[in-house]
Amino acid sequence: MKRRNFVAAIPALAIASCNPRLDERKSRYDEKECPFCSTNPGTCTYCNGTGECSFCKGTGKRKTSTKNYPERSITPLEYEEECPYCKGTGKCRYCDGVGKCWVCKGTGRIEDWNFQEMYSKGK
Repeated sequence: MKRRNFVAAIPALAIASCNPRLDERKSRYDEKECPFCSTNPGTCTYCNGTGECSFCKGTGKRKTSTKNYPERSITPLEYEEECPYCKGTGKCRYCDGVGKCWVCKGTGRIEDWNFQEMYSKGK
């Protein structure tokens, strides 16, 4: 029974491999496409292009609280502090408030993949 399925599958594979439309397909992988913003090319994925800090929603302050220990009768204390991620500016720390992808600078394409060289020069 298994041999019969194998023998029937060989001609089907031969026909499928000779399909002329396979050569006309667009390649699925683009080596220049930015992997950090591929879903929405050019926009910062952390702030979705708004330029606001995603941790404090652009206010510069965030609410935080202490831990709750009911067995020791310690209740949580809530307080407001300066956002440690944006240092109180309210701007996205990844794109510096611009809203563009920090890797490809908003183009959606990467021409040079040597990030160490690019960022050690201060580009």
